[in-house]
Amino acid sequence: MNYSVNPIMFKSIFAVPTDVVDKHIRLANGDQLKVLLWILRNSPDNPDLEEMCKALKMNMSDAKDYLQYWVLTGMLNGEEGDALQKSVKNNNQSTKEDSALPVKEKKEIPEPDTTPSKPSSTEIAERIEESPEIGHLFNEAQHKLGKTIGYDGQCTLLLLHDHYGLPADVLFMLIDYCVSIGKTNYSYILAVGKDWGTREIDTLDKAAEQITVLRKTNTVWHEFAKNAGIANPRPTIKQAGHIRRWTEELKFGIDMILLAYEEMANHTGKLNFNYIDKILLNWHSKGYKKPEDIEKAAEEQKERKPAKAAASAASYDLDEFKERSLHGELKYERKKKK
Repeated sequence: MNYSVNPIMFKSIFAVPTDVVDKHIRLANGDQLKVLLWILRNSPDNPDLEEMCKALKMNMSDAKDYLQYWVLTGMLNGEEGDALQKSVKNNNQSTKEDSALPVKEKKEIPEPDTTPSKPSSTEIAERIEESPEIGHLFNEAQHKLGKTIGYDGQCTLLLLHDHYGLPADVLFMLIDYCVSIGKTNYSYILAVGKDWGTREIDTLDKAAEQITVLRKTNTVWHEFAKNAGIANPRPTIKQAGHIRRWTEELKFGIDMILLAYEEMANHTGKLNFNYIDKILLNWHSKGYKKPEDIEKAAEEQKERKPAKAAASAASYDLDEFKERSLHGELKYERKKKK
């Protein structure tokens, strides 16, 4: 079937830069293209962002996120984009100047912060251009999350892929898990992904095993939270780390964890995961594996107390005898003759 533009449509047209099609139509997502086309059609010189958001049914933060792509690629002018480009230029200039410093001066420069910074929209576009896998990652992630991925989502996935070393197929499993528990915000996905990257969970087998652990952790947390009066349906990353340590490393069941919680509550009166951790570590070092082991140890301790008390009493009597023998009043009695 052949397609051609209906000539009637040319009665009303507006200009679209050729670079939109030649350079960006494959790189920009649908929403990024929408905001640009709306601006080109309605107010190319001074866009009314509120009117645009109303027309496109977008919230302001998402719209600015989509526009950031066009600002950083130079398609649109904007103060924020100018500031970012100036910052990049200054950083590049600083790098050149630093490279010219003598060796002695270089040693005095403090080590740079190892925390990765967010890539710019231009860098994201370049990564998509040089690696088809990144474009596939973004498209598949959008499908799994059921929403368009903006700048924040692209940054999250690119950081996890490029900096923390998670392959695309592992990221798909991570996203599937997050969707299954209703946690699809990018901050949560990034936190879980960083944890996986740090612990080198970078294969499908490792990811599958980790998801099994996470589901078990959520089950244990549900029971723990119910008894501890915690309203959160799921643990934080740090709390999940404690649960995983207690169940996977120390091999304790929920009954021992709850027993440690009661012990903690009796001594501190407030929730303290580090205190529970110390209790469980102590029990683990003594070989206690179930509540019956704790009860048995308590009974043995009770049995030892009377014996200790008796020994203390005997020791006191012996000391008293010695005291009387050494310092008591001497009485002389003459032995009667028979």
